[in-house]
Parts: sequence; structure tokens; C-alpha cells
Amino acid sequence: MAKELNMTDKVGKIEIKMEETTPIPSEDIKSELPKKKIFNKKIWLPILITFAVLLALGTASFYYFGIYKVKPYKKPSQVISLNSEYLIPQALAFEFSALPIPTPTEPRTEQSTLNGILFTKTEMKLLQTKRPVAVMTNNHVDARPQSGLNSADVVYEALAESGITRYMAIYWSQAPKKVGPIRSSRQYYIEWLSPYDPLYIYDGCADTENPKTDACDNLYKYDIKKIATIGAWRWNDGRRYAPHNEYSSVTAAWEYAQKLNWGGMPKIEAWKFKPDAKVEERGTRTKVKVTFYERLNNRGAYDTVWTYDSTTNSYLKETGGKIDIDQETNTQLFSKNVIIQEVTMTPTYDEKGRVIIDTIGEGKSIYLIDGKITEGRWKKIARTDRTTYYDKDGNEVQFNRGRVWITAMPRSQGKFAIIEQ
Repeated sequence: MAKELNMTDKVGKIEIKMEETTPIPSEDIKSELPKKKIFNKKIWLPILITFAVLLALGTASFYYFGIYKVKPYKKPSQVISLNSEYLIPQALAFEFSALPIPTPTEPRTEQSTLNGILFTKTEMKLLQTKRPVAVMTNNHVDARPQSGLNSADVVYEALAESGITRYMAIYWSQAPKKVGPIRSSRQYYIEWLSPYDPLYIYDGCADTENPKTDACDNLYKYDIKKIATIGAWRWNDGRRYAPHNEYSSVTAAWEYAQKLNWGGMPKIEAWKFKPDAKVEERGTRTKVKVTFYERLNNRGAYDTVWTYDSTTNSYLKETGGKIDIDQETNTQLFSKNVIIQEVTMTPTYDEKGRVIIDTIGEGKSIYLIDGKITEGRWKKIARTDRTTYYDKDGNEVQFNRGRVWITAMPRSQGKFAIIEQ
């Protein structure tokens, strides 16, 4: 690099001027120098401005739609100040209208005079329009299993003839469409059913000249409401044959009774009832056996065994060494109360081998209730009087609410035995 020095003399003043000059590089040197990047304002300035505007609009939109609209801003005056003792409730995820509304349960306050079962007033109002139905039920070996017995309110079991027992079931609270097989009537059954003033289902009756066995004439004399075999049918399943295959219906009996104006519940003398004993107050094991006729035993085909079930506080029935079954429900026959009523039985020595059983009077009785065995006495004043049962102290027995099974065991011909206790 060369420098020039120009000096000019002036009067009273010396001015020195220095000028620096840069030599012009050669063509080879120029080619090696870096080229400068040129910024074009006309192109880039509009782009930058547009970008800034879009950024500002995006920020404003996010604030307005994403924050303000979703959760609007409230002024301090709009905010409710709660006392610290209160909690802010969380919003419910459902509407109250979607919740199921429980239906009030009508209390069971009305007691059945037959077996103490409790009903609501609505149920009792309907039942009061019905009359009890008594059904003579066959217990011959070839007639088992029977239909409907586990729906009965009260059951009577007694000898008919030849050491063969027969049932009379009283229905009211339940109305099976099939009961039976049905069988013929006997005088003592008529005396037991009289206090119930029921509709009476049976097939045939003892027709004799002896008023103590002449069931046919006494059915008319006592003005019994006879259904007999009206609506009955024969059911053939390949192993049942007459006379062990005839059935009837409680519902059909009620329908027929309406035509004759036999509806309505008669006034029936009620027994005394109580709730089941508490578990800790019940017996644990009871098993008893009733032999109806020791001399004519039929190899035990009609001997009855009752076994206590503490879980249900009921007694399960066996007959002839086999479990007794209700064919309609396929359940073992059971009862909440079992009465073994000692009765006087007298043979008639007629061609049919009929017997006379005294139902009117009094005698010894044994009770199976709450898993315990107790003794007392029974008393029946007249045919239309319901048998009353007393404990050993002379107080009327209180039964559990539910089926009452009455076993009429001949005093001298029958036998009661405790197998387990």
C-alpha cells in the first residue's frame, strides 16, 4: 500500500493533507475474495409482516376460543364467596329421574285362621272371597307320589281300611290346578272338615246302614258343599291305573262354587300361632316314627317317619321307607308343625273292613314343634267344633306359622317311637 504526502505552505498556516489510497487488486486476487450476500428488502419485508400478523391472529384466537369461551372470565363481584365450613358439591353424572323408585312393600298384618300365615290386607281381601277346599287324597302305594300336598294349609292323615292310610288336605292360601289322586270319603273325615265348611272334593263315599260309617247320607244331612268329581279327570302316565289316577283342581272347584254362590270365607275358629323359635332355642335333631296299625302293617308300607330340619325349622316326611314327594313341585313333603293325635279306632267287621274313628271327645296328643317333642291333650266338643290342642299345663298350644299336619294314630293299634332326639 502506498501513501502520498502533500504539503502546501500557506501564510501563517501550514496545512498538511494526507490521502490514503488502496491499490486495485489484480484479477486473480479478485476471484479469491468472498462474495457478499445482498438483502432484498422488496422481497423479505412483506413476508415478515405477513408472518407477524398471522402469529398475532393465532394467539388472539386461541385465547378467545380456547380459554374465554370454554371458561368465561368472571369479575370478582361475580364470584360467590363460601364460608370455609361448606364444601362445594361436585356435579352429578346422572339425573335423579333415572334412578329406580322403590315400590313401598305392603306389610303382612292379616293372619290366616287356618295355619297362621300372614298376608297383606290386599291379599286377604281377595282370599276372603274364597272358600277352603277339602280334598280326599289317595295314599295307596300305587298312588304315590301325590300332587299338591305341599300347597295345603292343613293335612289330616288317618287309616281308611286294611291298614292303608288316606289324606284329607285343606287348601285355601294356595290353589293348585292339580290335586290328588282323589279317593272316597269316610265319616270321620267329614267330622274333621265340618268346622271349615269347605268345598269338598272326593270320589265316592261309604254307604252303610250304620250312622257312624254312613258317609254318603251324612254328606247330605250335614249340608256339605259337595264338589265330588265335578271337573275331575283321569291321568294315565303308563304306571297309574284306576282307581289311583283320578285328579281334580282347586281352581276349578272355586269356579264351580261361584255358579252356586258358595264363595266367601266362613268364620273359622283360629288356633294360636307364633313366630319360629330363634335358632339357639330350637332342637338340633329329632326323628320319630308313627306306625298306624301294628297288627296289619303291610310290611311298613304306611309307616311314617318325620325328621327335623333345623335350617328350615320344619319336618320332612317319609312313608314306607321312602321319601314322600309332591309330584307337582318335586319337593319332599314337609310341615312346620306335626301333631300325633291319639284316637280310638273300632273295626266294623263289615265286608269292606271299614273302621270307626272317634273324633269328638278328648285324648292324648304329641307335638313336634321347633325341633322339640312335647305332650298335651286334644279336645273336640262337637262335629262343627274345631279340635283344640293343649300343652301338659292346660294352655292352648302355639303353633308355628305354616302347614299343620295332623296324624290320627289309633290308641291301642298304633305306635309312636322316637328314633333320634
